[in-house]
Amino acid sequence: MALCLALCAVAAGCGGSSPSSAPATTPTIGGVAQPNRHCEGSKVAAKRARQRRRLNADLVALRRAAATVKSHTQNGNARLDAALDRFSLDVSEESIPVHERSDYINHAAAIVAPKCYLCFQTLESNRPTAAGAKLPCD
Repeated sequence: MALCLALCAVAAGCGGSSPSSAPATTPTIGGVAQPNRHCEGSKVAAKRARQRRRLNADLVALRRAAATVKSHTQNGNARLDAALDRFSLDVSEESIPVHERSDYINHAAAIVAPKCYLCFQTLESNRPTAAGAKLPCD
């Protein structure tokens, strides 16, 4: 019995590792390795401010482009597509926190939804967090 207790005590102390010595794991989505995503955004305030300025300008451009579409369409028009492309590129930059980027996508979706079905679907599919989340940042 004493031998069994001694072996259990030794086994309990073996193989332990501290969190700092554990190997870093690469996040995966669907079994595919993903780059390290920053849920909190950049620590540099100037980068965050620059991205917010770009996204606010993109929202203005989306409003102007959506005004050129006279009724609800499947595809929008070339001007709306170009504005949506620019917004999509700018919102994908990871300088601001992921939840703030999701809020900008909400604003853009509210602008394009009454005018362009596929534009709205594009924004929904690129959403970093929500029901179809691509990032586990909650």
